[in-house]
Amino acid sequence: MSQPEPDNPFQSPAAISPAADAERPPASDALGVAIAKAAIRWFLVCGISAIPSWVIARDQTSAVVGGMVTGILLFAIGYTFLDVATRNHWLRQQRAIKWTMRITYGTRMAISILYPVGFFFDLWCGLVAVSATSFLFRTITHHDIEPMRFAATLITTLVQGCLLNCVLAIYGLVVYAVCSAFFAGVKRGQALPDDQAVRAGR
Repeated sequence: MSQPEPDNPFQSPAAISPAADAERPPASDALGVAIAKAAIRWFLVCGISAIPSWVIARDQTSAVVGGMVTGILLFAIGYTFLDVATRNHWLRQQRAIKWTMRITYGTRMAISILYPVGFFFDLWCGLVAVSATSFLFRTITHHDIEPMRFAATLITTLVQGCLLNCVLAIYGLVVYAVCSAFFAGVKRGQALPDDQAVRAGR
């Protein structure tokens, strides 16, 4: 039975397949472990990112707080599902993608913690979300009905979260462009000594 050939330590990086730009994926975790890791990660991200909303809603009724908490939980569960479902996808192994995710969501959490940056950022998206959903719940301004307050807050939270994700997606594209250029430059820099050696040998 033939043995696989070992990697050539003297091979030029320029001769390596473009697929080598992807980091070697770690051994796959069991499904239960992967779900637990993803859940901890995204519940933490969503919880910290919602700090401005937690502060704003601290004096609201239980129905309003419950609607907001439910919306945040739905986003955390959705992120967890997507994370686990795509954990072995080849795009997730790209260095530029990994660093884009880390920087994008790290920035989001940092903005949420910093006062008043987080409040300003969330406030504008929240105002747009309230305006978009107020037409559906006009009766709330006339009748103090807790289930309606819960539903209105839940939908507003979901709309606001979608708006924030759209803003993050735009920011993430910029971060991805920078990361891609950086790693492409690193790769060219690693190949440069071998290229010079080839020219010297001509």
